[in-house]
Amino acid sequence: MKFLEKLTSKKGQVSMEIGILVAAAVAVAAIAAYFYAQNVKSAGDRTQGVANDTIDSMNVSGTYNISKL
Repeated sequence: MKFLEKLTSKKGQVSMEIGILVAAAVAVAAIAAYFYAQNVKSAGDRTQGVANDTIDSMNVSGTYNISKL
């Protein structure tokens, strides 16, 4: 219970330390969210490009095979 006594102390130092830790955690979470959003956006663009390439390959292959009939 000594830990709880420190949290409620009148000095304010522990409160400030906890505040700094919370602020650092929020900053890290914001940076991680930014990089996650950037990764999701670029993954969508790459997926669209791969899908279009696959469709084009199937079109060429299908046209070639139909012309052989």
